[in-house]
Amino acid sequence: MGEMTFDSFYWAAYGTQDAHLDEVRARLASGTVGVDGFLELLQSDSVVAVGVALDHYRYEQSLTRFGGPHPYEEYESTVLEVARRVLTMPPYPPRDAGDAEGGDVGLNHASALRVLGDLGDSSDASVISAVLRADNSPEVFGAALWAAGAALLDSDDVDPPDAQLVDVIAEVIFDESRRMKDRVDALLAFNHVQNADVGEILARVARLPHKELEVEALALLIGYYLDAHRSTVEEVIGSWSSHDVDGIRKQILLAFEAAKNRRGEDV
Repeated sequence: MGEMTFDSFYWAAYGTQDAHLDEVRARLASGTVGVDGFLELLQSDSVVAVGVALDHYRYEQSLTRFGGPHPYEEYESTVLEVARRVLTMPPYPPRDAGDAEGGDVGLNHASALRVLGDLGDSSDASVISAVLRADNSPEVFGAALWAAGAALLDSDDVDPPDAQLVDVIAEVIFDESRRMKDRVDALLAFNHVQNADVGEILARVARLPHKELEVEALALLIGYYLDAHRSTVEEVIGSWSSHDVDGIRKQILLAFEAAKNRRGEDV
């Protein structure tokens, strides 16, 4: 059997409890079986095997940024159907199998949500909102933030984003008790959204005393909301001293200058 290349994001410590499926899984990881092995895992009754298959889809999707084809692209409707079905199932491993911090609870949901981040749409918003508001493991919570971006993608004032999901994401961003990574990931779910309510949230975020959030909010305001929130951008940028302007803030200044150039303004 060939050398293992990729097994899964979440399931390395878990077997399928089926010798044949474990063999198919190992062969898929080593590259000695292709689409047939992927589909066998995806369509099996094993929670672990399905999770492994969903992780493989996500892994192959991540590699397409290098220009290669996705070997499972023609099955994306089936993959999406399976991912949505997994989210209606109880979390596995169950809560009593995890540690006191939540541990690996609900890895099946994490695998499914990662796929929704690639294939999902606005119809998934209510499910994602429920996950973000529930007491889930960090893995599930992070995957839900990733999926939120797809549920909000390209929404605007004509086709507005799901209000409940916008509210939940805003709660995460402004929650000082949360990890900064989660707050930034929540903010990034608003990328490619052009909606007045979201613009107001970003203007508030840009004024927070956290550079990680400030610069991401400014980038989105400059890219999508400059007409409505130029005063906020100018106020925040104007508050920086020369010592405050590091590499990332310099990029914000350059983006602002470029935006003004596109409008034919003197910089």
